[in-house]
Amino acid sequence: MHTHIHIGTHTYTHIYIYTYIHTVWTNSTKGKITKYFFPDVKERLNMNINLTQNFTAMVTGHGKTNSYLHRFKLIKTPICPCGNSGQNIDHLMFECKLLNKERNALKQSILKTNDWPTSERDLIKRHIKEFMKFTNATHLDEINAEQNSYKPKCQTVN
Repeated sequence: MHTHIHIGTHTYTHIYIYTYIHTVWTNSTKGKITKYFFPDVKERLNMNINLTQNFTAMVTGHGKTNSYLHRFKLIKTPICPCGNSGQNIDHLMFECKLLNKERNALKQSILKTNDWPTSERDLIKRHIKEFMKFTNATHLDEINAEQNSYKPKCQTVN
């Protein structure tokens, strides 16, 4: 009697696709910040995440942070309105005085089961609900409004 293990074409195709995508993702020089949050493609694809603008900006580094806007010369300075340093994702998550209330809520929740600071991956794997609350409470438009009241470089000519 022989034992046969059948892997259907559908399953084999998924394994191949996951392996290919993971290899491309791992070897890519793009998405540095996102890789901290989602180092494994298959794991991310199996997650049901309600994406919001703030969440996406936080896990990609592409958004309305002063560092990002300054990179494209849309504003004069990358410095955060709190005055401490460049306003990037790490600064917002771990340092910015203007987000102390939001960060403390996240921190207190995480400290119940983990150490603080925690890794970006753990924020997603173990504390996604709390992290979503933090990102959705982070209103960069309001924080940066006075400092950045910038006008787009492209203006229509009449």
